[in-house]
Amino acid sequence: MRTTQLLANATLALSSGMSCLSSAASEAHAANGENLFAFIGEKISLEKQEPPACDRCIIMDQYYVAHYRILDTVFGDYRGNTIAFDVYDHYGEPRFSQGDTVLLFVSRRPNGTWIHEKYQYAELHQGADGEWYGCGDPYGRGFTGQRSVKARPVQFAAPVSYPLTELDPEEIKKYYPSEYFELRDGRAYCTVGTSVADLFTAKKETVLTARGIFK
Repeated sequence: MRTTQLLANATLALSSGMSCLSSAASEAHAANGENLFAFIGEKISLEKQEPPACDRCIIMDQYYVAHYRILDTVFGDYRGNTIAFDVYDHYGEPRFSQGDTVLLFVSRRPNGTWIHEKYQYAELHQGADGEWYGCGDPYGRGFTGQRSVKARPVQFAAPVSYPLTELDPEEIKKYYPSEYFELRDGRAYCTVGTSVADLFTAKKETVLTARGIFK
């Protein structure tokens, strides 16, 4: 996928099905990220809600309110140990909620409430050194643009692996390339990781810039 296509798709993903709701957050975005908060979080709760009233628009996403415990701040200014934010997802329960520990990106609306940057997260795993790392390609599958960060060999505190039993050979090659995974015993074992700081940089350079949060 070309870089321009990736950025266009990222922008479309933000607004799809909830244009009038996302516009409030988008207008609050500044080119230096002043309304963005990125953090390492642990789920407290995720509750599905009825979508709020929205004049002159059609909401095609499911709406949730998430409460997360903040383990560490990666970028931005937020005072508190927990945070509540709105989540809109076209596919149902957001995938980030399945991870025990995740890197999350939320934006502050003009009224002071927070909204999740749609589909943007990274599942995190602890290394033997006590730091958190993402597994796999930090830029996501299919990215062919310029890279300033890359994954490196990491010893994880506990093996990080995924089952292969329901995937055909082409899917295995697509989702678990040998550059990032070792295939054995019917599972894909992560062999490299990306630090939280580098994961943030990868998002900043691509999706967050496409959305106008950074120049």
